[in-house]
Amino acid sequence: MTMDSQFDTAVAAYESSMEVMPFREHVEAYSFLNAVGDICGRDVLDLGCGSGLYARQLRRAGAARAVGMDESAPMVEHAQRREEHEGLGVEYVAANAADPTAGYLPGITGSFDVVTAVYVLPYASSPEALEGFCATARRALRATGGRFVAAVLNPEFSTDPEWYRGYGMLLSSQQSPAEGTPGHLRAWVGPEVLDLDFFRWSAAAHERALEAAGFDRVSWIRPTVSEEGRARYGEAFWANYLDCPHALIIDAQAGPGAVSDTPAGPAGSTPATPTK
Repeated sequence: MTMDSQFDTAVAAYESSMEVMPFREHVEAYSFLNAVGDICGRDVLDLGCGSGLYARQLRRAGAARAVGMDESAPMVEHAQRREEHEGLGVEYVAANAADPTAGYLPGITGSFDVVTAVYVLPYASSPEALEGFCATARRALRATGGRFVAAVLNPEFSTDPEWYRGYGMLLSSQQSPAEGTPGHLRAWVGPEVLDLDFFRWSAAAHERALEAAGFDRVSWIRPTVSEEGRARYGEAFWANYLDCPHALIIDAQAGPGAVSDTPAGPAGSTPATPTK
């Protein structure tokens, strides 16, 4: 199954999930945007932008130029329609970021200070596709370097079927140590259900792909919960997730000028591991 066929019909659910799923606002977005740091005046490319959720947030956060790239034409069309109404100045490109040639598109090559990707690398079905995403990110960054900040599947996510259910998700995967082992995500977004296939890659596989693309420093960051999320839902609600999050954040840097605006975080270079 390609990303295109999975996401073409998921626009409405994807768009509403930020409001319907507390995890997305109080853990995912909070942690990811903290990892991105201050992007005022910087040019940012969001790979696998979907309906434009993060591209819009990055522009509102002060990005001088915000561009979203996605393979799904319906997602890009939706994002462009929103842009017509909102006039934020976000640009959108329909292209498959796993294809290394996407990094050579006009207006993309060497044009950005930061490249972002939220849940894009888990849809790489082969080592070549994983390297392709990373190569596109590196080619889109300036020749002198920059940062690639990506939310990825935790290589050691819990396979306990109840572990993430309280956060509106069920993750399952074949019990195999092989790289690229298929898995499945079911997410409940209000009355809608999202069923998405993904592929499991180890921390080492991510790092190999990033190194091959030209990134020379990689940090793994554990997600955290916003103060509002803690106050609204309580510490106990988030305990399972924080103990073994289903996603981690990669901050990959290239070039002498690539310095993160945020600390690497408590994860160091070791992904979180489940206790059950």
